[in-house]
Amino acid sequence: MFRVLLRHCSLLLLTVCAAAALAQQEGPPLGAGPWVLPSFEEARIKVTVLARGMDHPFGMVYLPGTATKEFPIGDVLLTERTGKIRLFKQGKLQDAAVVDMKDVFPLEQLFDIKLHPQFATNGLLYFTYIKTGPNPNGGKGYWVTTALARGHYAGGKIDNLKDVYVAKAWSSNIGGASSRLHFLKDGTILFGVSHRIDTSAPQELTSDIGKVLRLKDDGSIPTDNPFIGKEGALREIYTWGNRSVMDFTTNPLTGEVWELENGPQGGDEVNILKPGNNYGWPIATYGRDYDGKRFSPQPWVEGTVLPEIYWVPSITVAGLTFYTGDKFAKWKNNLFVTSMIKGRVPGTGHLERVVFNENGEVRREELLNSLHQRIRYVSQGPDGLLYLLTDHKDGALLRLEPAGSEPLDAGVAGSVEVAQPAIAAINMFPDQDCNTCHRVEEKLVGPSFRDIAKKYPLTNTNVTQLADKIIKGSTGVWGETPMVAHAALKADAARTIARKILELEKE
Repeated sequence: MFRVLLRHCSLLLLTVCAAAALAQQEGPPLGAGPWVLPSFEEARIKVTVLARGMDHPFGMVYLPGTATKEFPIGDVLLTERTGKIRLFKQGKLQDAAVVDMKDVFPLEQLFDIKLHPQFATNGLLYFTYIKTGPNPNGGKGYWVTTALARGHYAGGKIDNLKDVYVAKAWSSNIGGASSRLHFLKDGTILFGVSHRIDTSAPQELTSDIGKVLRLKDDGSIPTDNPFIGKEGALREIYTWGNRSVMDFTTNPLTGEVWELENGPQGGDEVNILKPGNNYGWPIATYGRDYDGKRFSPQPWVEGTVLPEIYWVPSITVAGLTFYTGDKFAKWKNNLFVTSMIKGRVPGTGHLERVVFNENGEVRREELLNSLHQRIRYVSQGPDGLLYLLTDHKDGALLRLEPAGSEPLDAGVAGSVEVAQPAIAAINMFPDQDCNTCHRVEEKLVGPSFRDIAKKYPLTNTNVTQLADKIIKGSTGVWGETPMVAHAALKADAARTIARKILELEKE
């Protein structure tokens, strides 16, 4: 008996240790702000903290009919992963939760929140969460699935909360959990059910694990789903071979639904969803397992669909949206993707902007690197600005807006100093956009800073010439590829950057 108990405890310990090993550090705390930071097309952007003190916020919705001139985004409902729904009203986060979903459901984690398309008349809200249940073996072991619920919102209260659909995705595996939902134009719902660290179920049509489901708003199954009538396949499945379904958005130019999902060590991807498609997890992926081993010998196999874009190493993607407003005129129809941690290095979360033309992706820009925050969610507000949620114990709601001619911030107090040793090799100049094209030791779009320093000795003449090229742009004199101009950069700042680069060979 003792040996059996010891073996059980050892297995439990291994499971807990494995989960702990995969846990991601939060990185440094967020300063007070605001910050004016560089970007490419828009030149300068301003980041302002609107609220903080949320426990790992996950999703948010803007309540229609509540915006005013003073408060242009109106009232906002936000979910905390721990179960509470919070209200941001008249520019302030309310202290009391609207509701704690743990008081209503057997809830482990709360995820997404969305308004019904006819919310203005029916007041319906939808949520995704991890639902716990009794283990079928009769014990008290871990047993969970993903569920879709809804409730009615009126007068600052949510009532009539109930499950709409409980996924056929019960598992005893700890981890591999996330879920978002998305309303299609026909009023049906796409509902993401993650992989639960199960390497078989995502490729099996008899399970909801590792799938995107399509449901009616009452939880029933549409009769035109792709696997209706297919023997042995679940009727609710819309796509399969998905890993951690992190978010959905609609391409404003094509009307296609784009889906975001996490890979393990690399292989984060954006997919264009088509009914019935198999997106490959885990038999076809660019990602490696957490021990470095490949999941698949090649990123594509027959019968699967390649991602539209992907990341290696992983940036731990979490949210995405296309920008369709007018406040950032040069960002029209750009895709924004949030990052929580890059390459498993704490303090490297950021916001990525992806530019497309008619042929596909042409450019990516990393924004907000110097904040060193895990960015969970990005959303376009009713005022045409961008709003972000940070995935921290002291989670924050941030606003992104054009900064005009405001001076660039010299640093991020309370963050840069803490995180600098961990990210020095990635981003030598955290307050500039240099790491979009350069790294200290390795070639990226342009040459490494080390190679530049080796090629050009540290002299006042070379510092002046390099600073001039940084401001005016380069046609290849300082590297094999042209460098964009940084016209807004002051001469003294450019000389400081140039000198720091050329001083690398003194180390």
